Amino acid sequence: MFDKTLKVIFISLFTAMLIVPLVTINLKKDAISTAENRKLSQFPDFYDDQGNRNINFNNQFETWINDNIGFRSNMVIANAKIQYYLFDVLSNNTDMYLGPKGEFNYATEEMLIDYQHLNLKSGEALNFLAEGFQCASDYLENRNIQMYYFQCWDKHSIYPEYFPKTVIQYGEFSKTDSIVKTLTDQTNVCVVSPKSELIAGKKRYDTYSKWGDATHWTPRGAFIGYQKLMKELNDNNHGKYKILQEDNYEIAEKDQGLTLFGGIHKECILEEFEIKNPQAYMTNEKLSLYADDKRHKFYTNDSVNNRDCVLVLGDSYFNNFIVDDIAESFYETLIIWGDYCDDFVNIIDTYEPDIVIIENAERCDRTEYFAKMALSIKDVKEE
Repeated sequence: MFDKTLKVIFISLFTAMLIVPLVTINLKKDAISTAENRKLSQFPDFYDDQGNRNINFNNQFETWINDNIGFRSNMVIANAKIQYYLFDVLSNNTDMYLGPKGEFNYATEEMLIDYQHLNLKSGEALNFLAEGFQCASDYLENRNIQMYYFQCWDKHSIYPEYFPKTVIQYGEFSKTDSIVKTLTDQTNVCVVSPKSELIAGKKRYDTYSKWGDATHWTPRGAFIGYQKLMKELNDNNHGKYKILQEDNYEIAEKDQGLTLFGGIHKECILEEFEIKNPQAYMTNEKLSLYADDKRHKFYTNDSVNNRDCVLVLGDSYFNNFIVDDIAESFYETLIIWGDYCDDFVNIIDTYEPDIVIIENAERCDRTEYFAKMALSIKDVKEE
């Protein structure tokens, strides 16, 4: 009797395991998996647009079942948490890596090589960069335009202690270190590199976060970079520009922890900066060039005591963090993505800036690209 009861219980549980997931299958259209941060597959059509039988129906149906079957999200979350909390690994194929204490790090294959210092430039390549940047500086100087180079650093250069210990680093000098040193020593370009300030700042603040956005600096890190830049600008312009200080912001703390695959989330309390009384306002109608690229921004500020225009050729380090802060100091401020630097002369002709800032992110090194463009200007002038 007891054996019979066990068999009935076993068969009932087994049947439930087969039926319940099918009964609870997701039938909602355009459903989003919060655990995986993606849209789930849709139920396939029986016929294609021409009215013919969909020959891929079986494969598409299998994909739909796999995505939408009941309790799938719970299993994904459980698996991800088991691997993260018990084995210190992430359950999906990703460019996110865990540090010694579970810190979140972002690193593509190229960034891993960069961290290891296995991609150092040759002396010839560095001389090429110096020649190109000097050419661009001379070109702008002849047009009475100031040029600055701003180096943004990735998290692994400021917080190497957060990086996986299994990745071996060779030497203390990186490719980016050599670029900054070369441009500083061999050109008259004003090089702004807040690396030492960001490292010093981490003694008191999170300049890059442990469990938040692993691809950029924190708002505090951005503020440190902003102040470094504005001090350089003021030093070269008799202190004419306003520099925002902490009391110009509402600074609040909130959880900015990143949520990874499987709902992995670590609370990360970071400062958030908001300008109290912003005077600059968006005037994208002035974007007469590349206006269709939504990454580009144009600000106007009628409250300043100058008519200067500053042009940034850069990327998300500025665009997402400090371009609005910079705009508080100039009559006009615009940012054009660095990918467009091959059209440098046309950009300068169109917007006629007084100051040009070439912003370069460590993992998106465009220095060689920019140097080639600059030397092409030189070749055209010489002809």
